[in-house]
Amino acid sequence: MKEEKEDNSSGCTDYRKYIFCRLMCIDDRLVDRGLTWPLLLIMAQTVAMETCSFVSIFKSTEIKNGMDCVRSFLLGNLVTMVLFNEFTHRRRLARLHEFLEKSMSTLRTGLPEEEEILKNARDQASSNLKMYMMVFFGNIAPMVFAQPLGEWLSGHSWKRLPIPWSFPPSDTDWAFIFIFLFQFVGVVMANCLGMVFMSFSSITIQVTALFDVLLLSLRHMEMRAKLKGQIEYLDYHQSLYSCLRDDVIFYEQLVRELESITPHLRNTFLAFSATVPMIMACEAYPIMLGNFAIADLIKSFVFLAIQFMCWAQTCMKLETMTDQHVAVFRTLYDTPWYEAGVRFKKLIFMSLTYASPPKYIKARMSNEITATTATFYSFVVSSFNWLNLIRKMS
Repeated sequence: MKEEKEDNSSGCTDYRKYIFCRLMCIDDRLVDRGLTWPLLLIMAQTVAMETCSFVSIFKSTEIKNGMDCVRSFLLGNLVTMVLFNEFTHRRRLARLHEFLEKSMSTLRTGLPEEEEILKNARDQASSNLKMYMMVFFGNIAPMVFAQPLGEWLSGHSWKRLPIPWSFPPSDTDWAFIFIFLFQFVGVVMANCLGMVFMSFSSITIQVTALFDVLLLSLRHMEMRAKLKGQIEYLDYHQSLYSCLRDDVIFYEQLVRELESITPHLRNTFLAFSATVPMIMACEAYPIMLGNFAIADLIKSFVFLAIQFMCWAQTCMKLETMTDQHVAVFRTLYDTPWYEAGVRFKKLIFMSLTYASPPKYIKARMSNEITATTATFYSFVVSSFNWLNLIRKMS
């Protein structure tokens, strides 16, 4: 009887295999392909959308249109970062998913709870990705058609761009059609990249599950040691040390893989924390003025709900994953080290030293902005501060 066995019918949930990653040319074969012409065209499209939005900020004659262009420019920065972040860290992501595939296909403890933990993690990661697909694909229609439809229902001309650019000019029919189609493609790409952005949750869910398996293994160490001793004809202290060593090796592998992907997560968190408060303030400003059409109200509420949900998910998922180090530290201390031999105690001491430093995800270029629930609340307050500042400036 082996303590570890392969479960070939299972594995990890890899977001890079989903349709939105294939559409953006950043799927699981990106490492083999490298930089291609379709990917370059997608990058050029996102940069062009950013540029037009930035120039239109200064050419807009109405403050509402200017706020829409600011929001579009910041969103352009966000989705462009997602694209470059995925490309830059493609090898790290491939290595992490190989580790997840192997770890989630291998039952380490033989306990029924382990199989349930891994199955629930796969199901939750998959359902989260499907939810984000429904949310972002459903967001395309309000972003593109809310303005034209609202104007048409009000008896005005339906010729309204999704993003009220002043540059390039859209004063002729052909120019309007060309810019409308250009923005439509840009909005579809932005929502696809939004799905890619939020797909980091599938990583955090599965990494958290592997931490749960580790904690399960540590809490049942004495039972595993007795079973191991019977199978391999070891005395109790030898089998106890062997079980601890296996768990510590797995913990070090897990932390090493997590640290390899930390730059990707730090960039993700930086992009969101730097743009979301201002984006939410720009979207809420027309509503606060009270001078809006029903189409503006629908679009703004849908957009704000998505931003609020994504920001909350970002902080909470990253915090839940990194809090597992504290749980590992406490569980290691609760092992029967006081009854074990010197080797066991030495390994416990080294493991406690390794697990004790906090390992929270921090925004790149900042040691203060940490992915926690407290940061989520503070940035919601920051959105209101930005909103008040815009109101006073206007």
